Formats: sequence, C-alpha cells, structure tokens
Amino acid sequence: MIDEAAQSMRTICDTLLLDARDNAADTSTAPGTAGVASVLRHITQHLATPARVKAMVETGDARLEAGVTPAFLERVVSPPLANAVRYARSTVTVTGRRTPGGVAIDITDDGPGVPEVFVGELFQPGRRADPGDGHHGAGLGLPLARRLARSAGGEVSYDAGHAPGARFTVTLPAG
Repeated sequence: MIDEAAQSMRTICDTLLLDARDNAADTSTAPGTAGVASVLRHITQHLATPARVKAMVETGDARLEAGVTPAFLERVVSPPLANAVRYARSTVTVTGRRTPGGVAIDITDDGPGVPEVFVGELFQPGRRADPGDGHHGAGLGLPLARRLARSAGGEVSYDAGHAPGARFTVTLPAG
C-alpha cells in the first residue's frame, strides 16, 4: 500500500515538474494536445476496477482534443475517476464533449454521492469525507486535479445537484 501511494505521488510530482519545465523552456508554444477519447480509454483500461463496477467511456467525437499533454490530462482526470470507481455501486461513465473554446469531461457514478456536509471541503487538501472507509488516500487527489486544471486554464468541479451518485466535470481548453 505504501509503495502504491509513493508511486502515485512520484507520478504526480513528475507531471508537475515536466509541465513546469516545458512552460519555462518555451512559453510561445502550445502546452500540447491530447486526444481525449484515447486518453480516457487508456485510463479506464488501466484502472483497478472492482468486479462489480463497469467503467464506460463515451465520446461522440473521436477527434476531440484537449490543449494539454496526454500525461497532464491523465493526471487531472485520474483522481475524480478513481473516486468514482471506488464509490460506484455498478457503473461509472466518463463522457467527453466539446464546449465553447474547450472540452469537458464528465465523470459520473451511481454511488451514494458526496455527503452534503462535506461538499464545502471537497477540494481542500488533506480532507476526506470518511477517513474510516478503508481507502488509504491522503485527501490530495481532488485538490491536485483542480490545481492542475486551473494551471492550464481549466477547472474541476462537483455537481451538487446531480443525483443519484456523483458527477465531477473537468474542463480544459481545446487543443
């Protein structure tokens, strides 16, 4: 478990450092582009999914591109997706779509949703809705995903009005 957490943190740090170096080296170039459908499929195929949960990717446009590198897109989408898989009863759906000037990725699950009393703390580092739930995370995934998205001109948000289950939306500039 410690090795798994350390590897995850190393990947996060490597992504942040790589992005910082790329931006410092040449700010006149685009930060990269990522084929949304292929990155989402890659993430869901390599995600540890319980047998009871089916993760599906839906994108209406195979040419949908985000204006970030594939590794960056993966680091932004992975935390809300991992949470969705962890708390889903049976289904997680990841949907990519165009928005004016960008792309949006909705991550929806059919689990219990975020407890209403915790919604205000959802993106605060080190906070977890239920520290005794058997999950050994440190409460850093969603805050980091949001910070990364914002660094690229995007956002990670939670739709408190979605029911049943939870829906998180990642928005990023178009590629």
